[in-house]
Amino acid sequence: MRLKGVRPMNRVLGLFLLVAAMAGIPGTGSAQQTVFFTEPFDGTWNSWYDGTGGSIDTVVYSPNGGSSSARFHWNQGSTGEPGGARRHKFTASETVYMSFDLKLGTASTPWQGSQLAYHPHIIYLLTDANADYAGLAWDYLTFYVEWTLFTPRLAIQDGQRINLSQLTSSYPGLLGSTTAHAVAGGNGPQDQATPTGAGYYSIGAPNYANGTNWDSTSANLRNNTWHRVEVYVAMNSISGGVPQANGIIRFWVDGVLAVERTNVYLRTAQFAVQKFNQFILGPYIGNGSPIAQDMWIDNLIVADQRSASQTSVPPPANLRVQ
Repeated sequence: MRLKGVRPMNRVLGLFLLVAAMAGIPGTGSAQQTVFFTEPFDGTWNSWYDGTGGSIDTVVYSPNGGSSSARFHWNQGSTGEPGGARRHKFTASETVYMSFDLKLGTASTPWQGSQLAYHPHIIYLLTDANADYAGLAWDYLTFYVEWTLFTPRLAIQDGQRINLSQLTSSYPGLLGSTTAHAVAGGNGPQDQATPTGAGYYSIGAPNYANGTNWDSTSANLRNNTWHRVEVYVAMNSISGGVPQANGIIRFWVDGVLAVERTNVYLRTAQFAVQKFNQFILGPYIGNGSPIAQDMWIDNLIVADQRSASQTSVPPPANLRVQ
């Protein structure tokens, strides 16, 4: 059977996604999708608050619909555009699915990212455990969607939850216990067979920051090309006051699964009802951009899960170099 829109090399993946959609497996393609908000970036920013970073570009935009996009520009040496991060609230949810069209760099100015093993930070999800204007990174949970040059990355930080009385780099540390602890490092790293980076570091007594990354094994993105990016994240469950290692993270590029983990800790017993409720666009290169460069995002959807119609891999004709 030839699945519509699925290239021959992806038939197995396409068949799995179709079966999962029919079965209603969360995050793979249940038909019962609830859309929290959409943003086509067609002429304005709708219901965003806090900062004013990014601009509406009516010249460069996705071929998948609309007449403009959101452009983010770095001058050489700058951390990002003046104006800061833009935030958008949505209905608090234990699961979040997001999709958007993405273009990195141009033919004349190829995308360089940070040229480091960390950054740029691009998209953040915060939870209802923090306030509407809570700081990023050092809080009760920041979930990141980003890429190191062209390699997809998902990451977390929850430095505000670190138990300072039991700092450790040993696995499992406090993970999976009823004792108050962080899940992104500081109180034990998540299983080192799973993340590609985890740790903690002092940011001035008595506080510590932490972080855990999950990277794709290949560079799934390309320069000067429109890609369709999709991400799904689901909180882990709590049973009998004990956090369970069953949180889910997934990252697709043009319908191909680039990152997947189904054994992630995202919340603890002390935050058993913690839900995502804040979406943030805040492209940021902490050490300053190595060159003047640009990135575009278009046709943003934020929902609770992937819909059945979103399980089809877009055909190559839907992607073009601009």
